[in-house]
Amino acid sequence: MRPSYHYTPAANWLSDPNGLVHDGQRWHMFYQYNPHDEDWGHMSWGHASSRDLADWQDHGTAIAENDRHMIFSGSAVIDAANTAGFGAGAMVAIYTGATCGAQQRQVQCLAHSADQGLTWQEYSANPVIDLGLADFRDPSVFWHAHTHRWVMVVALSAENAALIFVSENLRDWRETCRIEGHDAQGREWECPALVELPVLGTDRTRWLFKVDALHAAPGSGALYRTGEFDGEVFSPDESGWRVADHGADFYAAIPWNGPADAQGRPCWIGWMGNHTYQKHFPKRGWRGVMSVPRRMGLRMVGDRLVLAQAVEPSVLALFGDGVPLADDACAIPTACRIDIEPGIAGRMEIADAPGRSITLVWQDGRLTIDRVDRELPFLDCSRHFACAPEQQLSIFMDSETCEIIAADGTLAAGFQHRAAHAVQTLRSAGLERVSVAALR
Repeated sequence: MRPSYHYTPAANWLSDPNGLVHDGQRWHMFYQYNPHDEDWGHMSWGHASSRDLADWQDHGTAIAENDRHMIFSGSAVIDAANTAGFGAGAMVAIYTGATCGAQQRQVQCLAHSADQGLTWQEYSANPVIDLGLADFRDPSVFWHAHTHRWVMVVALSAENAALIFVSENLRDWRETCRIEGHDAQGREWECPALVELPVLGTDRTRWLFKVDALHAAPGSGALYRTGEFDGEVFSPDESGWRVADHGADFYAAIPWNGPADAQGRPCWIGWMGNHTYQKHFPKRGWRGVMSVPRRMGLRMVGDRLVLAQAVEPSVLALFGDGVPLADDACAIPTACRIDIEPGIAGRMEIADAPGRSITLVWQDGRLTIDRVDRELPFLDCSRHFACAPEQQLSIFMDSETCEIIAADGTLAAGFQHRAAHAVQTLRSAGLERVSVAALR
């Protein structure tokens, strides 16, 4: 059953979000797309746009594979000053061209559009970066205002490393930094991102470097660390790597090149998929779903900066007022069972009392929530984790997805159903408050 408020393609395969950019009026979301089938292959860019990040219009194929390259992941920018020479205000896509055939090679390429991403022209001098490597992909590009240059971060996938390049014109790039992942869990890096985030409650900012490990990483595979960035070199903090999403299905997330909100928070979105099992889902005309858009900030937790995510307000506005499951909080019995019928879209709010923790387990399409009378350690694994005491959770349920966001944003977990008709089961074990809001 097609989700109600999570983006899905009209037909065929969807995966990594690409080319997230705002053109002054609309938010654009490009993504990995197979125009011909529901399986991975013939990688091209699909395209959707929105005025509010909640209601999306599907535009079909944007940049199609050609006889030389499949179009792998990348980013897009608005070149307001015409630095690249494609015209003032041109939308420029920077993507990995992956050679077809036995001789694997990945290079970085450009294309440009004069009509808000509806049609594209490939740059005649592609590629703009070629290191002669088979695993060199997923450029994330943004304008660095302080140095008046474009910055690219791109993965050396087989080496668990990333490179930073800078450019004045999007065509000529100079390497300035290498980010190592020797101490990071997982292997085969993909879809890196470098973004400046506000430290919430202060007037400070800090930079966040995020990367996805395709194999053997905790949670969804999205790892991050904070640090300083001077326009050329990223210098990480000593606090080490953390997990951006503790579910199994929040991958390849990148931020929009677009306006921040009133708190200075940019927005990002991830693919609610997992290459381990995505290909085994039954065919039904389309395959793949995006998460809800999330705003990004940093929050001090003890002596560490932690990523704090919040669902985009326009998505929250899709829901009505919450209805308590009991008139009196004390009337919510221990281990009561609530079955959410397949296909129902809704938002559930759960709050617990001080000194207790909420534990969530996702298994075989079933979400179980239990309460214990002691604080549990935080577990970095994709099926079972505990929320900090006194924490409120929002659970966003859709016909084939479930996203959990803590009130302070420091815990997030995204899951897709393992079967199309799985039933979600929620067990409230003496919780202080449980309410459900339906889509308007």
